[in-house]
Amino acid sequence: MQKTLIAFALAASVLVGCENAGRQSSAGINPDELIFVVEMSVNEGRSLEDVAAFARSYTEAVERGEPDSLGWGFFEAGEQVMLIERYRNGEAMMQHGKNISEGGPLESEFGEFQEFFTIEQIDVYGNVSDELREFVKPFGLPFTFHPVHASFSRD
Repeated sequence: MQKTLIAFALAASVLVGCENAGRQSSAGINPDELIFVVEMSVNEGRSLEDVAAFARSYTEAVERGEPDSLGWGFFEAGEQVMLIERYRNGEAMMQHGKNISEGGPLESEFGEFQEFFTIEQIDVYGNVSDELREFVKPFGLPFTFHPVHASFSRD
């Protein structure tokens, strides 16, 4: 229950970003935003200071290299760390996946990410295309998808 409340509170702290399929977007509104809430445990031997320094470095790398990543933040959540990733759309998330994959510009940073964290759960908020669902399957991570009923995200 506590994990659910933490995830909800974190997701509510950013603007949830997709509208129902078929709704027209207003000027300045992004109907396609996706939010990923990643629940992670910190791997043994990593101090809070090390985690914070790595989180800053990784966040800066994503900010520099991914203009369609709208937001990125690591949050302390008791013994765990929650990562909230916001993407302009599914294509932006797939670009991130390519960037962290073998041969991508963030491959080494993602290798270091895996030395720091074990991903326990990834909750995806927004209307996810079949293409994106297929794209994430080979990563072998525990995704749960949550379609949106009503929301907005400002561009």
